[in-house]
Amino acid sequence: MNLLSINDLSVKKVNHIFNLAAKIKNQGNINVLNGRQFVLFFPESSLRTRITFEKGIKALGGEAMLFPPESLDKREELEDVIQYVSNWADGVIVRHSDFSKIQELSRYSTVPIINAMTSENHPCEILSDLYSIREVKENYRDLVYTFVEPKSNISRSWKNIAEVMDLILIKFVSGVLS
Repeated sequence: MNLLSINDLSVKKVNHIFNLAAKIKNQGNINVLNGRQFVLFFPESSLRTRITFEKGIKALGGEAMLFPPESLDKREELEDVIQYVSNWADGVIVRHSDFSKIQELSRYSTVPIINAMTSENHPCEILSDLYSIREVKENYRDLVYTFVEPKSNISRSWKNIAEVMDLILIKFVSGVLS
Protein backbone atom coordinates (compact mmCIF):
# COMPACT_ATOMS: atom_id res chain seq x y z
CA MET A 1 0.00 0.00 0.00
CA ASN A 2 1.29 3.45 -0.89
CA LEU A 3 0.83 6.32 1.52
CA LEU A 4 0.90 9.49 -0.53
CA SER A 5 -1.93 11.55 0.90
CA ILE A 6 -4.52 11.37 3.64
CA ASN A 7 -7.10 11.80 0.87
CA ASP A 8 -6.19 8.33 -0.41
CA LEU A 9 -7.30 6.77 2.88
CA SER A 10 -10.70 5.78 4.24
CA VAL A 11 -11.84 5.59 7.86
CA LYS A 12 -11.35 1.84 7.62
CA LYS A 13 -7.74 2.20 6.39
CA VAL A 14 -6.88 4.79 9.04
CA ASN A 15 -8.30 2.54 11.75
CA HIS A 16 -6.34 -0.39 10.32
CA ILE A 17 -3.12 1.66 10.47
CA PHE A 18 -3.89 2.71 14.06
CA ASN A 19 -4.71 -0.86 15.12
CA LEU A 20 -1.54 -2.19 13.52
CA ALA A 21 0.52 0.52 15.27
CA ALA A 22 -1.09 -0.34 18.61
CA LYS A 23 -0.41 -4.04 18.07
CA ILE A 24 3.26 -3.41 17.31
CA LYS A 25 3.55 -1.00 20.24
CA ASN A 26 1.97 -3.45 22.68
CA GLN A 27 3.89 -6.53 21.49
CA GLY A 28 7.24 -4.76 21.53
CA ASN A 29 10.43 -6.10 19.96
CA ILE A 30 8.69 -7.51 16.91
CA ASN A 31 10.71 -8.01 13.73
CA VAL A 32 8.01 -7.55 11.11
CA LEU A 33 10.54 -5.92 8.77
CA ASN A 34 13.25 -8.55 9.25
CA GLY A 35 15.35 -8.84 6.12
CA ARG A 36 13.56 -5.92 4.44
CA GLN A 37 15.47 -3.07 2.81
CA PHE A 38 14.11 0.48 2.50
CA VAL A 39 15.43 3.32 0.40
CA LEU A 40 14.98 6.76 1.95
CA PHE A 41 15.25 10.01 0.01
CA PHE A 42 15.75 12.70 2.68
CA PRO A 43 17.51 16.06 2.72
CA GLU A 44 20.32 16.59 5.21
CA SER A 45 18.22 19.23 6.95
CA SER A 46 15.56 16.67 7.87
CA LEU A 47 16.22 15.52 11.37
CA ARG A 48 13.12 14.41 13.28
CA THR A 49 11.26 12.71 10.43
CA ARG A 50 14.37 11.00 9.07
CA ILE A 51 15.48 9.73 12.49
CA THR A 52 11.96 8.52 13.19
CA PHE A 53 11.82 6.47 10.00
CA GLU A 54 15.36 5.11 10.34
CA LYS A 55 14.87 4.18 14.00
CA GLY A 56 11.46 2.63 13.31
CA ILE A 57 12.74 0.54 10.41
CA LYS A 58 15.70 -0.68 12.46
CA ALA A 59 13.57 -1.39 15.56
CA LEU A 60 11.30 -3.56 13.40
CA GLY A 61 14.25 -5.52 11.97
CA GLY A 62 14.71 -3.73 8.63
CA GLU A 63 17.53 -1.75 7.10
CA ALA A 64 17.56 1.67 5.47
CA MET A 65 19.73 3.20 2.76
CA LEU A 66 19.74 6.99 2.60
CA PHE A 67 19.95 9.18 -0.50
CA PRO A 68 19.42 12.92 -0.91
CA PRO A 69 16.10 13.86 -2.53
CA GLU A 70 18.06 15.69 -5.25
CA SER A 71 18.81 12.20 -6.57
CA LEU A 72 15.27 12.32 -7.97
CA ASP A 73 15.90 15.60 -9.81
CA LYS A 74 18.42 14.25 -12.31
CA ARG A 75 17.84 13.78 -16.02
CA GLU A 76 17.08 10.09 -15.66
CA GLU A 77 13.38 9.32 -15.93
CA LEU A 78 11.69 8.63 -12.59
CA GLU A 79 10.12 5.54 -14.14
CA ASP A 80 13.59 4.08 -14.71
CA VAL A 81 14.86 5.13 -11.28
CA ILE A 82 11.99 3.55 -9.37
CA GLN A 83 12.08 0.37 -11.44
CA TYR A 84 15.74 -0.11 -10.48
CA VAL A 85 15.08 0.80 -6.85
CA SER A 86 12.12 -1.61 -6.79
CA ASN A 87 14.52 -4.45 -7.68
CA TRP A 88 16.61 -3.77 -4.60
CA ALA A 89 14.23 -2.39 -1.98
CA ASP A 90 11.04 -3.47 -0.26
CA GLY A 91 9.80 0.09 0.18
CA VAL A 92 10.69 3.71 -0.57
CA ILE A 93 10.21 6.65 1.75
CA VAL A 94 10.48 10.08 0.15
CA ARG A 95 10.72 13.59 1.55
CA HIS A 96 10.72 15.94 -1.41
CA SER A 97 9.14 19.33 -1.93
CA ASP A 98 7.47 18.27 -5.19
CA PHE A 99 4.44 16.05 -4.54
CA SER A 100 4.13 15.23 -8.25
CA LYS A 101 7.51 13.44 -8.12
CA ILE A 102 6.24 11.15 -5.36
CA GLN A 103 3.05 10.52 -7.31
CA GLU A 104 5.07 9.65 -10.40
CA LEU A 105 7.28 7.28 -8.45
CA SER A 106 4.19 5.51 -7.14
CA ARG A 107 2.76 5.06 -10.65
CA TYR A 108 5.75 2.98 -11.72
CA SER A 109 6.79 1.33 -8.47
CA THR A 110 6.19 -2.29 -7.58
CA VAL A 111 7.01 -1.57 -3.91
CA PRO A 112 5.18 0.74 -1.49
CA ILE A 113 5.96 4.44 -1.60
CA ILE A 114 5.55 6.54 1.55
CA ASN A 115 5.35 10.31 1.42
CA ALA A 116 7.45 11.60 4.33
CA MET A 117 6.56 15.22 3.48
CA THR A 118 6.07 17.52 0.53
CA SER A 119 5.26 21.21 0.28
CA GLU A 120 1.65 20.09 -0.32
CA ASN A 121 1.13 17.63 2.56
CA HIS A 122 2.60 15.68 5.46
CA PRO A 123 0.44 12.57 5.94
CA CYS A 124 2.71 10.64 8.31
CA GLU A 125 2.95 13.49 10.79
CA ILE A 126 -0.81 13.98 10.87
CA LEU A 127 -1.50 10.26 11.25
CA SER A 128 0.99 10.05 14.12
CA ASP A 129 -0.51 13.16 15.75
CA LEU A 130 -4.02 11.75 15.57
CA TYR A 131 -2.83 8.31 16.73
CA SER A 132 -1.19 9.94 19.76
CA ILE A 133 -4.41 11.79 20.59
CA ARG A 134 -6.32 8.52 20.18
CA GLU A 135 -4.01 6.86 22.70
CA VAL A 136 -4.94 9.48 25.31
CA LYS A 137 -8.57 10.17 24.40
CA GLU A 138 -10.78 7.23 23.47
CA ASN A 139 -13.40 9.66 22.19
CA TYR A 140 -10.88 11.37 19.87
CA ARG A 141 -13.40 11.42 17.00
CA ASP A 142 -15.86 13.42 19.12
CA LEU A 143 -13.39 16.16 20.05
CA VAL A 144 -13.26 19.60 18.50
CA TYR A 145 -9.86 20.27 16.95
CA THR A 146 -8.49 23.78 16.57
CA PHE A 147 -5.62 24.50 14.24
CA VAL A 148 -3.76 27.81 14.34
CA GLU A 149 -1.04 28.25 11.76
CA PRO A 150 -0.45 29.84 8.38
CA LYS A 151 -1.71 27.86 5.38
CA SER A 152 0.80 25.03 4.95
CA ASN A 153 1.28 21.34 4.25
CA ILE A 154 0.37 20.67 7.90
CA SER A 155 -2.87 22.67 7.82
CA ARG A 156 -3.89 21.00 4.55
CA SER A 157 -3.17 17.56 6.02
CA TRP A 158 -5.21 18.34 9.15
CA LYS A 159 -8.06 19.45 6.88
CA ASN A 160 -7.76 16.18 4.97
CA ILE A 161 -7.75 13.94 8.06
CA ALA A 162 -10.73 15.87 9.43
CA GLU A 163 -12.64 15.18 6.21
CA VAL A 164 -11.68 11.49 6.08
CA MET A 165 -12.36 10.81 9.77
CA ASP A 166 -15.35 13.19 10.03
CA LEU A 167 -13.66 15.28 12.73
CA ILE A 168 -14.73 18.77 13.74
CA LEU A 169 -11.85 21.07 12.79
CA ILE A 170 -11.77 24.80 13.41
CA LYS A 171 -8.93 26.45 11.56
CA PHE A 172 -7.41 29.84 12.15
CA VAL A 173 -5.23 30.39 9.12
CA SER A 174 -3.41 33.72 8.87
CA GLY A 175 -5.56 35.08 11.68
CA VAL A 176 -8.83 34.25 9.94
CA LEU A 177 -11.39 31.70 11.13
CA SER A 178 -12.22 29.25 8.34
